[in-house]
Amino acid sequence: MRITRGFDPMTEGADMGRGGWIEDRIRRVGRAVLLTLLFGLAACAHGGAALRLETIQRAAEPSVAAGEPFTLVQWNLGYGGLGFDADFKADGGKSLLPPSGKAVDRNLAGIQARLRAMPADLYVFQEMARPGLLTYGRDVAGAVAVALPTSTLLFSRDINQPVPRLHHGLGLASRVATQSVDLVAMPEDPKKFAGFITRHYHVQRIRLQIAGADWTVFNLHLSAFDGGEVRQAQLAALLTLVQAEAASGRHVVALGDWNLRLTPTHFAYTADASAQFWIRDFPVDQLPAGWRLVFDPTTPTVRTNEQPYVAGRNYTTIIDGALVSPGVDVVSVRTADTGFVATDHQPVAYVLKARPLTSSD
Repeated sequence: MRITRGFDPMTEGADMGRGGWIEDRIRRVGRAVLLTLLFGLAACAHGGAALRLETIQRAAEPSVAAGEPFTLVQWNLGYGGLGFDADFKADGGKSLLPPSGKAVDRNLAGIQARLRAMPADLYVFQEMARPGLLTYGRDVAGAVAVALPTSTLLFSRDINQPVPRLHHGLGLASRVATQSVDLVAMPEDPKKFAGFITRHYHVQRIRLQIAGADWTVFNLHLSAFDGGEVRQAQLAALLTLVQAEAASGRHVVALGDWNLRLTPTHFAYTADASAQFWIRDFPVDQLPAGWRLVFDPTTPTVRTNEQPYVAGRNYTTIIDGALVSPGVDVVSVRTADTGFVATDHQPVAYVLKARPLTSSD
């Protein structure tokens, strides 16, 4: 399968292999001028608010043999644009766009290589994207489909902006049969990102059976630039959801990008602390009895984007991890140290097992 670019009114007729119309115009008129024009057009455009699942790829779904553990991988893909050489304006950097289309191609190749090296029953992704402005017309979801050809790949948009074209959201790739997949809306930020983008926060709720046990997996990506109040509302809504699912007798895992520091960290850095303005700590005192956060304490999962990445300079910490219900045994959890080459997050792999609930749980 080749990576499809899809139709984009800004790139139709362009030769994407030679850099494309977008990059040529950006070089000619300057990024600031182009983006100002596009953002002006956006005032007359409205993204679709309805949440829906899109099937990117349909594949055979074999069941996991009885007695085997449940393996998962979680990764924020940074829309293919936040590799080691990128910074981002919202995080205190200077850039709105990735360095180039070639940089996005390189990032996608790195993402594909890493996914092929991390086999799992279920993958959940944040900041997956279809072709658009921030990907220079590249299809991030299509690249994932190429890397995981035996998985069914689904996508749901939390940003669905037609002008300029921005189609970003949550993705899941399953190598096992799912019982159901649906979307649950989360509290939204009343402020628009960049002054015009509405982000439709939601979680993907994935129900499946592994080795005779009923599981529910929530794929999540909480707010980042809200001052903390939106994240708190989203967390409260999520805790209500996961407890209701567990009360029905299911084993529950909620995992993804919490945009909350899951544990105190002390990884070395020399950058100015001002880039940490968005960081808030996970309120562990709000966890229900018997529930626990699961993460790899030895390796950071995210780096700050106020400047391109240099090891030991950018601040790094742990905001990607899982919340598991009573009755879920964690065989292992490991964050792959990628050096933040392809994205500003690092993938986390989990091996889990279900055990019967007891009165002590």
